[in-house]
Amino acid sequence: MMRGYRRSILCPHCRQPAITMTSRELSPLVREIYLQCLQVNCGHRFVAHLGVVRTLIPSLNPSADVSLPIVERRANDILVARSPDNTTPPASITSSTSLKLTHHSFAPPALN
Repeated sequence: MMRGYRRSILCPHCRQPAITMTSRELSPLVREIYLQCLQVNCGHRFVAHLGVVRTLIPSLNPSADVSLPIVERRANDILVARSPDNTTPPASITSSTSLKLTHHSFAPPALN
């Protein structure tokens, strides 16, 4: 495993980590992500979609344009730490930080 890269998306061909090159918002619930395989002998470039599918804890600042089902935690959901009173999300979730579109400086292998 390569250190410094999250293994959230693997190349579908060689199953090695892929890095996000850039992304764009298609809607408030869907992003299109452009990825590059980090395996030099593969170099596969591909596009993935990331979609928001359900709500576990309702927003404290809901948008009228977003409609998501509120679903109780499922057995296979990843647990996220909650505040001590167990009624509100932790400050890191409720802070008004905005996500920024980023472009990583990564030189893909030359295509000959």
